[in-house]
Amino acid sequence: MTTTTRHTLLRTGLIAFVLVDLLLLASFIFDEWFGASPGESFGLAMELALPAAMLVSPLVDISIDDLESGADIPATEVETTWTE
Repeated sequence: MTTTTRHTLLRTGLIAFVLVDLLLLASFIFDEWFGASPGESFGLAMELALPAAMLVSPLVDISIDDLESGADIPATEVETTWTE
């Protein structure tokens, strides 16, 4: 798999995961705290999730770039010795 394909798949998957998570959290809050019906709470959450996509996209790009460069991931080499 090429780097560009991997980057695109990671970016798309992570953005979808974050947006669905935000959508469900906002829907739950509208439903539980404000007593909205499930349809209303989901609709209001959708309206909030769409602008959030513009905020989430640059953050996902930064985190994927850091992940691919290995900047934040320490190289740990642990030696295990098995004793019987």
